[in-house]
Amino acid sequence: MSSSKQKRQKRQKLKLTRTERKAELERVELLAGIKKGTIIAVDRSRVFSRCAIPKIPDYYRDTWFTCKDCGEHDLWTAKQQQRWYEQQGGEIEAIAIRCHACRRKDKLRRETARKIHLEGLARKRNATA
Repeated sequence: MSSSKQKRQKRQKLKLTRTERKAELERVELLAGIKKGTIIAVDRSRVFSRCAIPKIPDYYRDTWFTCKDCGEHDLWTAKQQQRWYEQQGGEIEAIAIRCHACRRKDKLRRETARKIHLEGLARKRNATA
């Protein structure tokens, strides 16, 4: 056997060993995450997507994101993702962009704007009547 053929076989064996080790580590991390509740299996029958070929994950995983408004780092938990996608009907392509505090502020701002708008319409109706 030539030395180049032996080297090639050795590289292939090392590559296979690394792949197997990586797969085992992923499996252990997955089981640990499921046990802790940071990873939750996806119920594909309850997930909504407008995409022709949706990319639906196998699991929800705790995900860190940066808030669009305040720049704070916040955690979007697997449980929150499951609620958003499966119970509230959010699209699977949607991701969290605002922290809890900024979502509350935005909701209050929209409610106030709507109230002012409706009061203006009522004044306008009363003025023309």
